[in-house]
Amino acid sequence: MSGYFLSNFSLTVTLNFLIKLFWVFVIEIAVQNTLGAEEYGVYFESFNFTYIFYILLDIGLSNYTNRTVAGNPETLHSIFPAIFSIKLLLSVLFLGVIFLAAQVLNYDERHVQVVMFIGFNQILLSMLLYFRSIIGGLHLFRIDALLSVLDRLVMGVVCAFLLWFPLKYFQFNLNAYLVVMTLGYGISMLIGWALIYRQGVRMNFVLDRKLMGQILRKAVPFALLFFLMGLYTRIDSVMLGRMLEDGEYQVGIYASAFRLLDAAIIFAVLLSGLLLPMFSRMISKNEPVLKLVRESFYIVWIPAVLLPLIVYYYSDFLYPLMYRENHVYGSIIFGLLMINFMPMALGYIFGTLLTAKSELKLLNIISLAGLILNVSLNALLIPHWQAKGAVIATIATQSLVTLCTFAFSLHYFRLPVYEFLHLRVIGYGLLNLLAFYLFHRYMANPALGLLLAIAVGLVTVPIFRLIRVQDLKQMVKTARPTS
Repeated sequence: MSGYFLSNFSLTVTLNFLIKLFWVFVIEIAVQNTLGAEEYGVYFESFNFTYIFYILLDIGLSNYTNRTVAGNPETLHSIFPAIFSIKLLLSVLFLGVIFLAAQVLNYDERHVQVVMFIGFNQILLSMLLYFRSIIGGLHLFRIDALLSVLDRLVMGVVCAFLLWFPLKYFQFNLNAYLVVMTLGYGISMLIGWALIYRQGVRMNFVLDRKLMGQILRKAVPFALLFFLMGLYTRIDSVMLGRMLEDGEYQVGIYASAFRLLDAAIIFAVLLSGLLLPMFSRMISKNEPVLKLVRESFYIVWIPAVLLPLIVYYYSDFLYPLMYRENHVYGSIIFGLLMINFMPMALGYIFGTLLTAKSELKLLNIISLAGLILNVSLNALLIPHWQAKGAVIATIATQSLVTLCTFAFSLHYFRLPVYEFLHLRVIGYGLLNLLAFYLFHRYMANPALGLLLAIAVGLVTVPIFRLIRVQDLKQMVKTARPTS
């Protein structure tokens, strides 16, 4: 069974990793260079604005369906019409909420159009994810893995064609980019629906108030947590765009720096998806979680140290390789923002652990504190430091949230702090900090200095015994397919 799990998980990770790299480092960079920082800033702000309200499109329906279908596949025929009908109603509610919120923030007509277009795409994405939750619940893992990357693959191929083989009398602009996204989500959603249709499921509008009330009662804590996390992680670009005269340009520079962070964090997201059922099972059986938490921490600690150092010290070398505009300012934002990868990546481990323990009230309180800090710091720093102020606010907020989840995880599970902050862990971080500083300062060739610094980071992993093969094998052996 562990081999079955590993093969499917490995397929999902590999496909997502390859397509994500292609999308972020080839397509999105080309799109932003074509649109320019200001126009792309309109898109990025609008996307983050709609994402804040994204939870309205699901409120736990996908998770409920996945668990129910996985436990009893025959229930799919009875619950699908009712849940699909709820999602249609939520889609209308979502569009209404983002339209009213855009009016409150005094978006101009052009910005409102972009917000509503992105909102429609978010609906397609939500339907796609819902259909995928059914496919996953039916244990069609390989199909789900392929479907998980199909939307990006379609968008990437179409964008590549339009960017590099432009049609006569056609100009690639923001509207074209949004249409391509509609195409990618729409095709993937229809294929997902076709796969479900083959299972004998039909679309009928059925308003089941009892089922809606049952799901809402279970989903509200999760929905609130998702909403609060969406606010404190996405509101910075919205505030940048609203508070500054050149806000869209500042958001565009911020978005360019965000690209690598967004791509890198998928590693932690996929790991948390593996850890959640493992933590949940161990907690339900009263098994000690220390070893799994510790080994997960070590695995994440390596990229959490290396990636921020790579970007911080060599941002002025890496940023111009990707972007055309404002290399000096963009490099500064790029170098600072990647520091946030450390608290974000580590936070996924301890946040997942508390989620497995169903400490949703605690997580909501922590997220609310993070939101208050983030909004306050953004309001204070953005007028003076522009995008740099938003980056500082983001790092401070994520550090607070991660420290809180770390502290409460130690408390609830009686984990000794020295298991995570001992000499090997601290020594690995300090040695690599020194290596990057020296290579950056004294090596004239930045490419060679970067390669040597990375080599030091990789070679010292076995020296500090942060990852051991037998521990990785044990993690895989512990994992099982689960919904």
